[in-house]
Order: sequence, then C-alpha cells, then structure tokens
Amino acid sequence: MDTKKVINNGDEPHGDTRIQEDGRRPSVISCSGAPAPDNGLTTTTHRRDSIGGDIKKTDPDLTLSALDEKMTVYSGEHTNIDMVEDGASKTCEYEPSCGDRQEQKQKRNWSLGAMYTRYRPWCHLIMWLIFTGFLAAAYALQVPKGYNQENLILGLIYAWFCLFMIFNYIPTTVVTKPCGKIIHIVSSPIMRISPLIRTFLYAGLVTVVMVVTVFSLPEKEESTRVQRVISLFGMGVFIGIMVLSSKHRRSINWNTISGGMLLQFLLALFVFRSNAGHDIFGWASQFAQGYLSKAYHGTAFVFGEDVANSSAFAVSVFPALIFFAATVQILYYFGALQWLLTKCSFIFTSLLGISGAEAVVAVASPFLGQGENALLIKPYLPVLTDAELHQVMTSGFATISGSVLYGYIAIGIDGGSLLTSCIMSIPCSIAVSKLRYPETEVPVTMNGVTVPEEEEKANNILDAASRGAGIGLTIILSMAANLITLLALLYAVNAGLTWIGNFLTIQDLTLQLITGYIFVPIAWLMGVENKDVVSVGQLLALKVWANEFVAYQELKSTYDGVISERSKLIATYALCGFANLGSIGLQVSVLGGLAKSRTAAISSLAVSAMLCGAMSTWISACLAGMLV
Repeated sequence: MDTKKVINNGDEPHGDTRIQEDGRRPSVISCSGAPAPDNGLTTTTHRRDSIGGDIKKTDPDLTLSALDEKMTVYSGEHTNIDMVEDGASKTCEYEPSCGDRQEQKQKRNWSLGAMYTRYRPWCHLIMWLIFTGFLAAAYALQVPKGYNQENLILGLIYAWFCLFMIFNYIPTTVVTKPCGKIIHIVSSPIMRISPLIRTFLYAGLVTVVMVVTVFSLPEKEESTRVQRVISLFGMGVFIGIMVLSSKHRRSINWNTISGGMLLQFLLALFVFRSNAGHDIFGWASQFAQGYLSKAYHGTAFVFGEDVANSSAFAVSVFPALIFFAATVQILYYFGALQWLLTKCSFIFTSLLGISGAEAVVAVASPFLGQGENALLIKPYLPVLTDAELHQVMTSGFATISGSVLYGYIAIGIDGGSLLTSCIMSIPCSIAVSKLRYPETEVPVTMNGVTVPEEEEKANNILDAASRGAGIGLTIILSMAANLITLLALLYAVNAGLTWIGNFLTIQDLTLQLITGYIFVPIAWLMGVENKDVVSVGQLLALKVWANEFVAYQELKSTYDGVISERSKLIATYALCGFANLGSIGLQVSVLGGLAKSRTAAISSLAVSAMLCGAMSTWISACLAGMLV
C-alpha cells in the first residue's frame, strides 16, 4: 500500500515541507511542488522568520520517525501535520488559534504577579499601612502588661520591614556615602601610620578590650575572676598553638585575626551581658524549637501517635531534620536565603578582608551545615586556593547545622547556647583557619561572589518543599548509617580494651577514658572547674571519636547532676561542632565529588581543617567561661 505523508509547517505563503513515502524511499517536494533531486532520504524545511527572511534546513539523515520527534512548534506560528493515507486526510493542530493566544496573554497580564509589578508602590503602601496598624494595636494591648520579649522581636521585624520598603525607592548610597566619608575622615590619620604599627595597635586594642571587660564584670558565685582569667589564658594558648603550627607564619594577616576575634567577643558580650541579646537569642531558640516541633504532626499521621510520642532518637530527630531541609529549599525558592547570605557575606568580606567564597560558606554553615554549604559556591570550587579550601572545610567542622538543632534541644541541651555558639563560630572559624593556613595567593572571588541560582529551579513552593524533603531524606539516611557504623566500631574497640585491661586489673578501660586524660588540660584551659576536668575531657574525646550527638547524650544522661552548671555550659559550647573523624570522610567525599580536580588537596587539608574546627569550638567555650 502506498502511503504519502505530507508535513505542512506554516501557512502556504510561509512555505511548507512535504515528505512522500511510497514504500521504498521517500522523495522531497519543494515549496513550489516540484520534486527535489533524488539524493537519498532528504528533508528540506522552508520557513519565513519574524523579519521576513527565509530559513532553509537540510538534513540528509533524517528519517520519518526522527522528523516526527524533531518537529518544533515555533511560537507565534501555525503548525499542522497533514496525513494523507488511502485518499483520506487528517490534520493535527499544534498551536492554539490567535484568539486563544490573546486570551492567554490577557490572563497573564491579570495574574497576581503582573498586578503586583504594575501597582508595586500601591501594594507596598497597603502592606505598610496594614503592618503599622497591626503594630499599633498590638502595642496598645501588650505594652501596658509590661515588658515582653515578643514585643521586642515584633518591633525589630517592623523596623527591618520599614527599612526594606524605604530602600526599594531610595538608593542605599544615601546612607553608605556619608558613612564612608565619615569613616574616611576618621581613619585618615590612622592610615598615615605604617601598616606594621597599625596591625600591632589593632591587636593591642582587641586584647585590651577583652582584658578590661573580663576584670570589670562583677563576680558571680559560679564565675569568679580567677576562673575568667584561666579562660582568657586558655584562649591565648589556643591562638599561640595555631600560630606555632601555621603553614605560612610570615603570611598571617593579623588584621583578619584581630577582626575575627573582636567580632566573636562582641557577639558573646551582647548575648551574655545584655538583656536585649539574651532575649533575642532566647526568642530565636524558642521559635526554632516550636517551629521544628511541628514535624511531630507529620510523624503522627504517618506512623501513629504511639510512635511519634516515643523517645527514640530517629523519631525525635529525623522528622525535624526533613522538615528543616524542606524549609531551607522554600527560602531558597523565594530568594530569601540568597539575600541573607549575600548581605552577611558582604559584611565579613569588608571587615575581615576575606574572599567572597569564604564569606558565603562561613555564613551559610550554621544554616546548611557541612557539605551542603559548599553547594552555594559549586562553580568556584575548582579555582579556590588551598587556603580557601581549608577555610571552607573549617567552617563546616566548626559549627552544627540548623537541621540537627532540634535534635540537641529535644534531648535537653540549651537552645540559646547552641544558637549563640553557631553564630560565634562564623568569625572564629575564619580567624583560626587563617592562622593555621594563611592566604598566599590572590583568590578569584576576592572582590565578592554572587550566590548562584539553582541549576533546576523549583516550579512552585510545593515543588521546593518536595525537593527539600528529598534532600532531608538523603541526609538522615547518611546520618543513620554513620551513627550505626561509628558506634559499633567504638564499642568494638572498647570491648577489646576492656578485655586487655582486665589482665592488668583495670576496670572499664575504654578509648574515651584513655584519650579523655589527653583532653584534661584542654578542659582546664577552657575554664572548667577542677573537679569536672576529667569528665569534660572524656566528653571531648567521645565527640572526636564518635560525634557530638553521642557526646551530648552522655552529657545529659551520665553527667547530668554530676558536673556543675558552669562546666556544663562550657562543655555545651565546646561540643557544638561537626569536628569528628566521621565528618572528615563526609566532607572529603562531598567536596571531592563537586571538584574532582581538587580531590588531592581536599584530602590533604581535611585533618588540619577538622582540628581547626575543634579549636574554634574550644575558643568559643573560653569566651563563654570569660563572660558567663
């Protein structure tokens, strides 16, 4: 049976393409209707573009089925396929009519996004009036009842909202230019001094501020001046160890170190010694706990209330982790996370003189944690310097992620201390990493970096939440596998050591008991009370060999009521980080997969970065001992 298949692309004046098949070999019919030269299977397409020119495409290897697959529906054209078989003709329409296109265009013009863009100033005015009315009504009802931290948070949110609305219509240079001129005038006499003297003066200023603050604060029963001096001395010892072990001691940028330590100290002072700082971080802790606890309802629906109410680690931690991962992806979909990271990273690049890639990862680490934070700078990973790679890895080791925060709070760890430690680790990890591995090259992202968009942007908020849930599922599976493996290995080694110790009449000889004595001087330098240094030392050893989950569980079970509140607080800060042996493998695998050309450098820097991450948490613990 002879079959002729005719493809009409466009109206007749625009040209068409026709392919005829007689059972043996098709021939090509040009737009004029005359057969084309018989040179095998050939398709010729004539189409007039939007400016009146003819476009001709020839593909001698295109079969009928392949042509069907490669048919392209051009926007704004009328495309149909005419099937002629046994004298019957069929037409399939691919493009809606002109009236349908106009209707679709009108719908887009009247969509919510289009209306917001068209009437943006009025929308902003209405939003501001609604928020202002709500604030006035809330304060009128709540302020007479007395001070409440909720009122403080609401006022801060309103202030930020007003500034955001103002700077939508007024350039930020209105503020930045006068501030820049003032800074220039004030700093001009200082800049005339030689750079070496300026560096010594800056470091001396930071040291004086810390010493004066420590001695001027009134004593407490649980925090004497002697204990504070020990913590201050311990911080100096840790910094000295980093200097002595530095990779390039002469290349240390002491302005970066001084700036990082000063920022960390001022943040700690704001939290520990001001009511506003205490209330802000206290509210943030309550909000995080309350928000992540809503994962309970999803768990109860899937597994039942009996399972949801159980105290099993997987049940209390893993659902909240998945929920947090979904929340992060939703924030990323709306651009909120990119905005926050960009603004915060600008502050650190300006004040500390680090590259944009380092600043973005350092700021993102408390939110995303190790591994995921590097995804934000994936395009730059192959060109990072060794010092930048070291800083990226140190930031991951020096803090915990928001996804596991609820797990620690659920077992009884103070949420405010965890949040404070996470934020304090940002400048501290930068300072410690730059001491251990100073920059000797010129980074590509020295002048800043833009957080890139996702390679496959979510279609809507539900798609973003679904992707986040998938990421969270991957994380919990990896976490569960690591916990099972590491704990099994740890208890196997401990069983062997206990068996050996029985021959020498040493009871319960374990790995953390042996290495715990190595960490006793470190615990003392952080300001732990003398009677608790062995216990805290064993917790530090347990954290390195296993992870912070296990160490925090021991802190709340075995050592609850055994060590003092001061020692417990210092231990909370010292354990708040991913610096353990298992995380080394995680970071090497993740970063190595993202930048295969840098796998050797990543592997060689991993142990150093892990030790620097642990050192960052110890310095944060020293600050807690100084200011508590």
